[in-house]
Amino acid sequence: MADILLREEDLKFASTMVHTLNTILLTSTELFQLRNQLKDLKSPESQNLFCCLYRSWCHNPVTTVSLCFLTQNYRHAYDLIQKFGDLEVTVDFLTEVDKLVQLIECPIFTYLRLQLLDVKSNPYLIKALYGLLMLLPQSSAFQLLSHRLQCVPNPELLQTGDGAKAAPRSQNADSPSIDYAELLQHFERVQKKHLEVRHQRSGRGDPLDRRVVL
Repeated sequence: MADILLREEDLKFASTMVHTLNTILLTSTELFQLRNQLKDLKSPESQNLFCCLYRSWCHNPVTTVSLCFLTQNYRHAYDLIQKFGDLEVTVDFLTEVDKLVQLIECPIFTYLRLQLLDVKSNPYLIKALYGLLMLLPQSSAFQLLSHRLQCVPNPELLQTGDGAKAAPRSQNADSPSIDYAELLQHFERVQKKHLEVRHQRSGRGDPLDRRVVL
């Protein structure tokens, strides 16, 4: 399905389908083994699967970030969130960020929440979550994520006696063959196409996504 959507010309339909498939991927009990395969990216097959899903998931920015969270590519998730400042932020976009925050509190992301205990090894995970927090308006999802981040311990209180320094886990260590810079460029190209299509629809008087009223 992801490979087919990569060639889909109706970008709005592709975005909706990617959102639906991502929800199935993250919540379906039947896909537990697939999620575990994606979580570690230990084999070439799992890395190829991640790249295939990623290229289609780029039709929907928030689902792309959730895929990076699932695969523990936290630095790339942070890089993507930095790009959100260049995107057109709509009410629908913020609603999807809200739903992602709700998912982070679900059992599927238990491992991610536990990794918040290791502050020094997961700096980009914390920065990515703070990035989501800065995107959200003052809402229930904002409060939920804010309270979660308040539980992140002070690294100074977790010092061990051996004085060993943990190397930051900026990227999934088992996926060196993945070209993340190229994936980020692909994300930008896909989102540029979405913006052009929205402007074309606006010129024809078609209904646009709901805008944020400032």
